[in-house]
Amino acid sequence: MADPTKRIRPCDPCRRRKTKCVTEEGSAVCVLCRFHEQTCTYDEAPRPRKRGLSGDEQASQPSAHKRPRTLTTRPGTGVEEYDTLTGPTLLKRTLGLQNLHHSRYIGANDKLDVYSAGVSDGVSEDSTVSASQNVKVRFVHPLHAFEILPDAGTTGYETDRTVIDEIERAVRGHGPELVKLYFRIVHPAFPILHKAVFLEKYARTYREFSPPLLVAVYLLASKYWSFSEVLSGKSKPDLGKLKQLASAALKNAIRRPKLSTVQAALLISQYRTTDSRWPRDDNQGDVTSQLVDLACTLGLYLDPTDWEIPEWEIGLRRRLSWAVFMQDQWASIMRGSPPSTSDETWDVDPLTDEDFPEHDEEDAAGSSEVEKGRLVFMQMASLAVIVSAILRSVIGPRFQRRLHSTVDKLSVLLEAVKPLQIRLKEWSTALPITLRIDSTSSMKLSSVGYLRLAYLGVEVCLHRQLVKAMADTAGVNLTLHSVCQAAATERFTNALHFVQGLQAHHLTAFWYFSSAHCCLLIHHLGRALKSVTAETLLKSRLDQDIKAYEWALKVNSEAGAAFMKQALVMVHDSARFQVSHSEGHPPTAQPTDDAYTPAIPEPTVLGGPVELRDLGSQRADLEYGGRVEVPAGPVENEYGDIWNLANTFDSYSGVGSDLEYYGAGYSMMEPR
Repeated sequence: MADPTKRIRPCDPCRRRKTKCVTEEGSAVCVLCRFHEQTCTYDEAPRPRKRGLSGDEQASQPSAHKRPRTLTTRPGTGVEEYDTLTGPTLLKRTLGLQNLHHSRYIGANDKLDVYSAGVSDGVSEDSTVSASQNVKVRFVHPLHAFEILPDAGTTGYETDRTVIDEIERAVRGHGPELVKLYFRIVHPAFPILHKAVFLEKYARTYREFSPPLLVAVYLLASKYWSFSEVLSGKSKPDLGKLKQLASAALKNAIRRPKLSTVQAALLISQYRTTDSRWPRDDNQGDVTSQLVDLACTLGLYLDPTDWEIPEWEIGLRRRLSWAVFMQDQWASIMRGSPPSTSDETWDVDPLTDEDFPEHDEEDAAGSSEVEKGRLVFMQMASLAVIVSAILRSVIGPRFQRRLHSTVDKLSVLLEAVKPLQIRLKEWSTALPITLRIDSTSSMKLSSVGYLRLAYLGVEVCLHRQLVKAMADTAGVNLTLHSVCQAAATERFTNALHFVQGLQAHHLTAFWYFSSAHCCLLIHHLGRALKSVTAETLLKSRLDQDIKAYEWALKVNSEAGAAFMKQALVMVHDSARFQVSHSEGHPPTAQPTDDAYTPAIPEPTVLGGPVELRDLGSQRADLEYGGRVEVPAGPVENEYGDIWNLANTFDSYSGVGSDLEYYGAGYSMMEPR
């Protein structure tokens, strides 16, 4: 048995991880060492402590870096409910993950007038005061306070215990292995949980969890069932039952908003986009709108860096803030409606390495790469800022109305896109070399694919806008027409090569919820290009490439990329809708069974094998080379009123591409 006196310092593995060492009462092994199934030792000498600052030195330090942790919370409010636990716990002083209470951010003009002169005088940070006999307020900063509300008495609260037990019964004792799978594969690629906090709670009892969060973790982990040596030979739990429980539990938990509610909504959104049998009354747009509303209630639109809450919760809140912002931007592209968030109203600083507490890589084959996942998440957040600017300007209703009333639509659109594209190109150029699509550790899953596909989706969506503008602009300059068509063809070719070049360690990894829609938009660009192409040979080659793209989606979906099966269903339904619309007949619904995949003949591939090309490298030469021949005058659309239909699809498409070289005198055939 370990020497009890050594519990005053962290074990050797936790010290190397730089994570808090939490040991359950009566156990000789800490929570994280037990989870990782490694020896919990205290052999290494403690690291020397940094020299403390003198009084003068402390006074000279910026106040933003002084983070006193002295609490003055009053008993009986529930703020200190985890403080009553014996032994060490990360959850003491938590604001957003209290066990029996939830919180609500108090705005400047709230009914609770807590910020007026005299009301908050003398109230220290992280203190709790009674605004009235029945209202408790917790200040985390002189300018920021939360109302602390009891869970008991809210609608549906009494059913939580029954639901959480039902969830645990549904996984038939496989919960611990599913949790291990989740933190091996999903969490590194989408780090919106705090691993040590989750495992600490799970080690005590699953009943400490919000039901929708626990079932969301189980559902996402179940997608990688065969990656567990323990589970691979056993039958899966009833996923239909788990999905029903997840949908109902999330609706119930929204009445008691906590950080766990936001986490559950984010994870369920990731799962449902690859599952055609998700309950039909759940609309992705509604889920995202509720998610943003929850985030505002919890103050996630504010940067908590200077708040008096635990350090781990500061990082967790910042990651969740960006996860909500990202989902809102991409959901807006998919819906075609303005986002609820913007970089003006979402005041959270960019993510840094300090916001990600986990750094240890899993040794087991088939695990996701932790460090690479962190970089992917951070870059997705920065890409979302560019998407926000694009949605606000180029896709915004005001600009679209002005564009519609303009004769030379193509020139106006190019002028608006140019500064945005410069930002997009700078983002792509600055990506770390470790985020190349072909940079993967041996026997590890790579989540880089979803970042690269998101970048492609932004590029492709903008070129759809440009191709539409080409068709809608009468008497377009032939040179400009050729340049735009060649650039759009290049983007479609790049996207085709990317999808064809994905390997098993990409396809079976975690993919972001918008990935299927990005695949759909790539297909839309191919069809749009074909519709404005007059040259017979080029049109034929585009048709072959479209078929090759559909075939690649089918092959990849069979190889483990479930989101590509969803993309195929949407591609098929979109094509049928176009045909029905042009013939004057309403489209008919298609089955959404998991086993349904449109029949796609194997295409004839032109030009030999396709080389996998990295998006961050020099742009690929156009497959067809040379200038694109176009007729004089307006281009007739072969799909009749297809562009009227495209307005429908454009309403939920994003934009973005390398357009800085559209300036005067630039030739597409010149090297960069």
